Amino acid sequence: MTEEGRYEYLEKIGEGGMATVYRGMQRSLNRPVAIKVLSATLSDNPSVIKRFERESLIIARLNHPNIIHVIDRGVTSKGRPIFVMEYVEGKNLADAIQSQMYDFNQKVDIAIQICKGVAYAHKFDVIHRDIKPANVIIDKEGFARLLDFGIASFFKADKDDQPDETQLVLGTEAYMAPEQYKGIAMTSSLSDIYSIGVVMYELFSGQLPSAHPVPLSAYGQDITPALDSLVMKCIEIDPKKRPKSVEDVKTQLLLAMKGQHIAEEKVNRAGEGLAAIKQKFGLLDVMQEDQHGAVYLYEDKNSHKLLVIKKRTNSLSGFREAKMLHNLKHPNILNILGSSKNGSVFIIVMPYISGGSLQDRMIEAFEFQPFIKLAIQISRGLSFAHQNRILHGNLRPSNILLTADMQVKLTDFGLDEHYRVRSREANWYGDRQPQRDELADIYSLGAIFFHVLTSAPPAFKDGVLVKTKAFVSLSFDMQQLISRMLSKYREDRPQSVESIVSELLPMVEEQKTQIKVLPKKKKQSVDIVEENKFRKVNWLTMLMVVMLIMSLVMNGLLLSEYDVMIKEWLFEYFFKLIPDL
Repeated sequence: MTEEGRYEYLEKIGEGGMATVYRGMQRSLNRPVAIKVLSATLSDNPSVIKRFERESLIIARLNHPNIIHVIDRGVTSKGRPIFVMEYVEGKNLADAIQSQMYDFNQKVDIAIQICKGVAYAHKFDVIHRDIKPANVIIDKEGFARLLDFGIASFFKADKDDQPDETQLVLGTEAYMAPEQYKGIAMTSSLSDIYSIGVVMYELFSGQLPSAHPVPLSAYGQDITPALDSLVMKCIEIDPKKRPKSVEDVKTQLLLAMKGQHIAEEKVNRAGEGLAAIKQKFGLLDVMQEDQHGAVYLYEDKNSHKLLVIKKRTNSLSGFREAKMLHNLKHPNILNILGSSKNGSVFIIVMPYISGGSLQDRMIEAFEFQPFIKLAIQISRGLSFAHQNRILHGNLRPSNILLTADMQVKLTDFGLDEHYRVRSREANWYGDRQPQRDELADIYSLGAIFFHVLTSAPPAFKDGVLVKTKAFVSLSFDMQQLISRMLSKYREDRPQSVESIVSELLPMVEEQKTQIKVLPKKKKQSVDIVEENKFRKVNWLTMLMVVMLIMSLVMNGLLLSEYDVMIKEWLFEYFFKLIPDL
């Protein structure tokens, strides 16, 4: 069935230089969708189609409340690539700016939400390249939702690009960073920061910045010096003078506004059970709210450090672990600064970690080297907890935080429920047996390893792990380790996390020994050349001898009662020779 057969095109709702957008209906589920068809001028190049197929899958996996989710992609019968997105009813930000329908605090909230969505995508090297008010929808609940994430990003320059393709200019002129005019090869995350700066300038002033923009503070008394300075830095001509990241822009916005953007009812809820905190900390943002409690970002009024306060209601799960961890320090466990309980309210105070969670990084399967570094850190943190009689009980990627330099920080020890109620994580990481102990944590660790390396959670058939194509492509040692960690027979699992660390470390060494770094020399001496020749001949001779012995063994012409054992040894020895030949 063609894309046209799977979807019903109802009406055209937007058109630009890059694409045409239709409101449509997905026939199989009878749900409304938005269908974006790329223009013929962008889709008549075979290499563009190839890159679209490769990178649109990554884009479709972006899952953030401030990004309109891509649910499908494909190619029309005429060969034009399409994105199928969730259909969101709401107000276009461009129209909202023109009608002046938002007050100052609402504008700040919109700017912060845009930054949150863009910062999330940047973690996966997905650059928007066309951030503008027309690509932002404010839904009925007041959430800012970004359109077209990645519509341009799949044109990013890589080793397969042709010179003429890297010069392709994408974006909307009024919002494009100066370097974007030089082609996609010069476009970076800093280009998105420039576009965000232009959007903020227009959002707060109602005007686009000129070639020599006047300070934003000239447009209203609400504009603080900090906000004015931040916006002007974002629209600097020189990319090096802009903020280093969108995450930094978001943080500076929060610090500049001191929580002014937060709705009054949310502020009141935050203060419930936290009266003493108000004196020392200032509320900056409501990071999450659900039936289990809430997560808040605070600023220490004295030190100006950022802190996260988790508040849980109707449950004291995790309080014991928090009190114990307050007195225990480990580089791979998030430092608990304090904890307290008041009736049914339990709070935990922790430092703010800007790198997000492991869950945010799992849009693609990890390469081995980045994985093994993370795996060892996660395991060491968990092992330290177990040695101090602390179980995690809810180990999952969203409870594994990462610093900006990819250092692991485990959190949420002892919490039965998790905060991401609507998360796709489901119960993929929970032991199939209800018993809560160290072996249950080891099972969860194995499930995380499987998901990180294969880009899919583990599945089982008749109690046996389904070995996917991605899984069997892993090294034999890694397959064996993960299989044992996920075994339904608890006695077959590694009996301690420390033993898992001892198995992971040699894998790192194996990788290192296989990487040969040759010194850069223009000439070699005659002696070195002759030595290399000797080594080559020597290895070939040894290989021929081993193959001869193996042939005799396989044909039953050699050995007797130790036949099986020696066969296995010969095979192992032979394959160890291969990387050195």
